[in-house]
Amino acid sequence: MTEEYTVTMLSALIKRSVEQNFGGVRLKAEVSALKVHSSGHIYFTLKDSGSVIDAICWKGVAQKQKIKLEDGMEIRCLGQVTTYPMRSKYQFVVEQFELAGVGELLKILEERKKRLAEEGLFDPAKKKPLPLLPKLIGIITSPTGAVIKDMLHRIRQRFPRDVLLWPVLVQGNEAAEQVATAIRGMNALPSDRRPDVLIVARGGGSFEDLMPFNEEIIVRAVADSEIPIVSAVGHETDTTLIDYAADLRAPTPTAAAEFVVLERVKLQADVSKVFSGLNSVISSDLEKKRLFLRSNKIMNIGGIINEKIQRTDFAFDRIVSAIQNGISRKKILAVKIAVPKPVIKASADEVWQKLRFVFLGEIEKIRNNFLLISNSVESNSYAKILKKGFAFAESETSVPITSVEEAKKHSTFNLIFADGKLKVFRAD
Repeated sequence: MTEEYTVTMLSALIKRSVEQNFGGVRLKAEVSALKVHSSGHIYFTLKDSGSVIDAICWKGVAQKQKIKLEDGMEIRCLGQVTTYPMRSKYQFVVEQFELAGVGELLKILEERKKRLAEEGLFDPAKKKPLPLLPKLIGIITSPTGAVIKDMLHRIRQRFPRDVLLWPVLVQGNEAAEQVATAIRGMNALPSDRRPDVLIVARGGGSFEDLMPFNEEIIVRAVADSEIPIVSAVGHETDTTLIDYAADLRAPTPTAAAEFVVLERVKLQADVSKVFSGLNSVISSDLEKKRLFLRSNKIMNIGGIINEKIQRTDFAFDRIVSAIQNGISRKKILAVKIAVPKPVIKASADEVWQKLRFVFLGEIEKIRNNFLLISNSVESNSYAKILKKGFAFAESETSVPITSVEEAKKHSTFNLIFADGKLKVFRAD
């Protein structure tokens, strides 16, 4: 007589039989219908050109893997076939997986890069400048290992700054979520505690090791950051999608530290050079102004000549007034001696007109000659002569030196040009 089973008993027998016969199975297949449950378990299917099998990867296993599963990814996986009695299904439990080919993943990354670029996440116009000298530097990386030690050492060496470290995993499936959370967390800090610049860093590694930094969640967090971000992931030859979203890419974590912190000694030298240049420009400008004022004060022939002309005009007016007064007195005298009035008047007017004509003519001659001389002197003035390429020498106490013999008496003296002063040291 055939043994009778319950449904549960039969399901358990089938389950045990399948697991005993199909344990330690290796599969090469394409991931499809991927779903990450809130529990952390990953449900998906594995398929090839002819068949499909349901698959599951438990949370603990997924967290230990170097890459994150995605739809369309071709993988090699190790696991066992088992059944799910509640639905009379069989499924493949993945215990370990790796990429079947880098080419397939590169294709996926290229498509992702193109899609994110079309959204504007990599737009160069959105890149933020780094602060010249940040007060607080935020670093998002693993708290252990050589990376953080090298960066802290480099910052102390160049220009000591305060550093805020947000420790994260930099490898494995949880790394992307932790890094994105850290970026958002740094941005959410109060303004008095928020870093002026962020560095996301990890050392070199394999293609799979760097995969978290290709994740969309990190790229979006970087693109949304209000704080400027420097990407320092892997070696110089490594490129991840975070590099395109960051405001600046550094070839190494140590280089990132150099980018965000100026070298104190070099900064001091640059500042000194700038001040020296400004001092030189200001001194030169002041010297020009001094020469201009000096030349106009001491050698302003035009001003002196104009003053003389004004004095001459006043003197001429006084002479004319005196002549007129003198003729008036002669008129009075003529009346007193009873000379006929018409005769005296005609004679006085005639004399006055002749005197006035002669005197004004002479004065005008003198005045024209004076102006001619003054214009000649002005055209050959001190300032204009210097502009023609000449110079004059003076002692340190501003006393003019007019001969070679006199110059030999001074160990140093100044040569004054139109645009400034040059100190000369005698070598003999």
